[in-house]
Amino acid sequence: MELDVLTIGEILVEIMAKKIDQDFLHPGEFLGPYPSGAPAIFIDQIVKLGLKGGILGCIGEDDFGRNVFERLKKDGVEVGLIKKTQEYITGIAFVTYFSNGERKFIFHLPHSAASCIYPEDITEDLIKNIKALHIMGCSLAIKDNVKEAIHKAVNLAYEYGKLISFDPNIRVELGLSKEYLETIKNIASKSKIILSGERELSIIGEVNKEEKIIVIKKGKHGAEAYYKDKVYKVAPIEVEEVDPTGAGDCFDAGFVASILQGYTIEDALKRANIIGALSVTKRGPMEGVVDKKTLDMIR
Repeated sequence: MELDVLTIGEILVEIMAKKIDQDFLHPGEFLGPYPSGAPAIFIDQIVKLGLKGGILGCIGEDDFGRNVFERLKKDGVEVGLIKKTQEYITGIAFVTYFSNGERKFIFHLPHSAASCIYPEDITEDLIKNIKALHIMGCSLAIKDNVKEAIHKAVNLAYEYGKLISFDPNIRVELGLSKEYLETIKNIASKSKIILSGERELSIIGEVNKEEKIIVIKKGKHGAEAYYKDKVYKVAPIEVEEVDPTGAGDCFDAGFVASILQGYTIEDALKRANIIGALSVTKRGPMEGVVDKKTLDMIR
C-alpha cells in the first residue's frame, strides 16, 4: 500500500456541549456524535487536498465506529489499515467550551478501541511505502503499547529517510508523566517539521532551527515558521468562530500537504493559515475540512 502520508492514532467520536459555559457537573444538552480524533481529522484534511492518506488505528464494532469509518471512507481516506474489535467500544471525547475561550475535555481512550494499536502493527513494508509520517503527541498518551507502536514507526521512518512531521498536541487530561514528556522530546528530535503551540514548544525545550522547520500556531494571532535563518509570519484571518476543535489538526495537514506538493515554506504557511481559519466556521471537529478547490478559489 503506497501512501503520501500515514498517521497513527485515535479514531473516535466527539460529543459536545450545546451551550457555552455548560459544565460536566450538571445535566445538559449535548450534540453529536461527530467523527473526530486528532489523527483522523488530520488525515481527512490531507486527502481533501489531493494527497493519498491513510490512518492506522482501531474502532469498535459499534455505531460510533461505523460513524467515523464511513466518513473517512467517503472522503477518500485509505481505511484498509483501520482495525475493528468487539472487545472494546470506539473511543469517545466529551468537550465543553467556556466564554473565556478555554475548553474542557473528558476522554474515554485508554480502555477503548483506540488503545488497540500494537508494535507488531508497524512493519517495514508499511513504512517503506510512504512519503511522510505524521504523529500527534496526544496519541502517545493513550496506552504504552500505542506509544511503543508509534515510536517504532518513527524510528523506521527516520531510518528510511521519510519526512516526519510532529504536532506535540499535548492534552493535560491524558496525563503529563516524565516518561511521556521524554517521548515527546525524542520524537521531536527525529522530526523535520514540528507544528506546535507556543506553550507546547516551551515544554519540548530547545529545538535546532537550522535543521527543522518549526511552525508555531497562534490561533487568533496567526502563525509563524522558522527555518535556518529565515522567519515567516502570517496575520490572522477574520472569521466567525463556531467550533475551534480540529483547527490545529487541519492547519497541520494544510502545511504538510503543501510542502509535499512543492510549495515554499511561506506559501505552505499561508495555505495552512487559511485552512485553520475556515475549519472553525462549522460545528464539529471534522466538518470544517477544506477541499483543494475551495482553498484555490480563496487564494
